Amino acid sequence: MALTTTISTKELQRQASLVFEGKTLKVMLCSLTTTTYTAESTVANWQSVELSGNGYVRFSTVIPVGAYDSVLGVYAIPDITASFIATSGYSFNRVVLYIDGQLYPHSVITEDPQIILSTGQTQSYVIKLRQDD
Repeated sequence: MALTTTISTKELQRQASLVFEGKTLKVMLCSLTTTTYTAESTVANWQSVELSGNGYVRFSTVIPVGAYDSVLGVYAIPDITASFIATSGYSFNRVVLYIDGQLYPHSVITEDPQIILSTGQTQSYVIKLRQDD
């Protein structure tokens, strides 16, 4: 006898509302050299290797309300674009996403090789937050 479980779209919406919607998403650029932080390290750990100066500004935005996408079969938050503009040059090799007030990051992006931005250059990341069964 086969069992099939289907999670309702309303449950996915409830979860996304609790986890994402209306919360503040922060995106920071970090330079990891000798330290071995991972996605399991705390936000405070990552903040210790966050860039500073040279025009760097941590990205911050309130996460909007999403909707169920029947084509993809997920509850999708509208894409968020985090852009960083170097008013002076800087380099980084990690992008850390976290929900403000949480102990651990949502995710960590590794750039290999590192990204080097010269004065006036922009680096953007399109963030797709999804709640899937």
